[in-house]
Amino acid sequence: MRDVLSQAGYSPIVTGDHRELAQVIRRERPALVMLDLILPETDGIELMESIPELVDLPVIFISAYGRDETIVKALEAGADDYVVKPFSATELTARIGAALRRRAKPEPFVLGELAIHYDERRVSLARRTVELTASEYELLHVLSLNAGRVVGYETLLRQVSGKRHDDSAKAALRTLAKGLRRKLGDDGRDPAYILTERGIGYRMPRPGRP
Repeated sequence: MRDVLSQAGYSPIVTGDHRELAQVIRRERPALVMLDLILPETDGIELMESIPELVDLPVIFISAYGRDETIVKALEAGADDYVVKPFSATELTARIGAALRRRAKPEPFVLGELAIHYDERRVSLARRTVELTASEYELLHVLSLNAGRVVGYETLLRQVSGKRHDDSAKAALRTLAKGLRRKLGDDGRDPAYILTERGIGYRMPRPGRP
């Protein structure tokens, strides 16, 4: 795989220890991550749920397991694609290119009357522009990219404000989420856009699903 990617013009970085993955991502700042489903002492899906650094990166799973339920579980965990072994060099590079293009020019996120235009950093509600602060937009951006799954407080703090998880930072995050909900006309008791998972974090529903 390393030779194939090098020949395609990429600069692959390989780590054989999943415990080093977060550090490698912070140091190398890759454009895309490929994970094997089965790893020593863990699996790729568990890493997707436990490593905050993967939240904002396109991830492609590589696996010999091609069962529908396994593929669905990986995609629901946030993977961009799932490639079943064996595969050709042409297929792999095509899927990588497609994942990078989707992230480079993402489609607008639409949930009910809410629309997020990533390329313009613009948010609208019922076709009317909603004025957000930079932090409010980043919170909405991270949650929408991970729609359908819970994003933990630690991940949100790191992605939105660069702060570490402590009581004061968590309180500030709650205040930020409350203000964002208010601007979106979201009912805190029965929200449609930003849902609270008590003690864990927040999530946004995936369009077309609860």
